[in-house]
Amino acid sequence: MKNFKEFKMEEIVRTDLRAIGVFKKLGIDYDNCMEKTLREVCGKQHINPELVLDYMAEAIVKDLS
Repeated sequence: MKNFKEFKMEEIVRTDLRAIGVFKKLGIDYDNCMEKTLREVCGKQHINPELVLDYMAEAIVKDLS
């Protein structure tokens, strides 16, 4: 199984549209980095990829409540 950090941004969004809100919250310009991996984007913007995962989990839990 592929590590989440190795997924391309467009793959993440295609899997769960809530990712767009998470990217916006973190200041990630999704439209200009669709073909890059989460690791690449986070590395350039000095964001811990685990933070993206945390926010994604929060978004899922919020929707389930």
